Amino acid sequence: MNSKVIHIVSLDVPFPPDYGGMIDVFYRIKALHKLGFSIHLHCFTYGRGKPVELKNYCSKIHFYERKKRMSDFFSSRPFVVQTRRSDDLLKRLLADDHPVLLEGLHCCWYLEHPEIRKKTTIVRTHNVEHDYYQELMKSAAGFKKLFFRSEYKKLKRYESILSQADYLLAIKEGDRAYFEILNSNTYVLPASLPKMEQQEITEPKGYCLFHGNLSVEENNASARWLLEHVIPKLNGIPVVIAGKNPGRELVEAAKKWRVNIVVNPSEAHMNQLIAEARIHVLPSTQATGLKLKLLAALQTVGTVIVNSNMIQGNDLGQYCIVVDSAEEFVAAIQREFHKPIDLADRKRQIEAFLAQHDTTDAIVRVFREIHLM
Repeated sequence: MNSKVIHIVSLDVPFPPDYGGMIDVFYRIKALHKLGFSIHLHCFTYGRGKPVELKNYCSKIHFYERKKRMSDFFSSRPFVVQTRRSDDLLKRLLADDHPVLLEGLHCCWYLEHPEIRKKTTIVRTHNVEHDYYQELMKSAAGFKKLFFRSEYKKLKRYESILSQADYLLAIKEGDRAYFEILNSNTYVLPASLPKMEQQEITEPKGYCLFHGNLSVEENNASARWLLEHVIPKLNGIPVVIAGKNPGRELVEAAKKWRVNIVVNPSEAHMNQLIAEARIHVLPSTQATGLKLKLLAALQTVGTVIVNSNMIQGNDLGQYCIVVDSAEEFVAAIQREFHKPIDLADRKRQIEAFLAQHDTTDAIVRVFREIHLM
């Protein structure tokens, strides 16, 4: 087996890297390419196109339409798994003996296939999926609530398939402790993310930022909570909310409190907003997964204010101000916004953080442990 060739099966098209899961996938692809891997990328697509930029990092790219049928809702498998299968994908995976990295439980339809089991299989667990859907269920209503409840139950049953993989790559230590009960070959591979160049660390602009994929209910709920309970009490401190596809209700609420809402920013614009924020305000309604927006914020000069959910199961609280109530968020923002920043000290802190969370170094360490390097 040529250990420098790897199949990667992605639940979505990982470019542009404009939301959490695809940030992790894209920057892992980029790091593996840098390390000399020839990547055969397989993507399920539903509306993100076929970006040519991926050709810069992948020797082969295949796209598969994510077909959604009414009958898929009634399958015993989770809908997110049932709708990610393709005969062409299976044929390509079986055409050689190269290892297969499955990006998420979503992509595990063929993990039990007898021929696939002869290959080296690795599953990246982005979070504990049924916990994530349980939290979505709590904040949803109507059909969405029924769907999330159904997926929660199916995912909880289905995750036992992870025992069939040769290795699991958990995103944080808390998840590793959970998944190693299913599979003893579980390792922590921190989230892959872009590296902020030091020359970009400059005096921040005068605004607070909440950013994320606003079409995701967790992020939408967090933004609404800020608009209802925190922002009205900030006495005019500028706030920016930025992200993909916010709902009309969120946009209207932002207008009410004169919050600048940046809809569907480009990758460059989003990176600029993140880099220049004086304060990153990042509450989370869910203590699931590792929030990649937090990792992006921690690479900047701005103060990062989070709640306990945001740092559960990881060691990132040491780099943040951790508060939980709306009153504590208001007080922390008002206190920190007017504080002068010691740029030299912040640079040292950022360098220390990056040294501990270097994407390439982490991949080398873990891939050596699982005998792929």
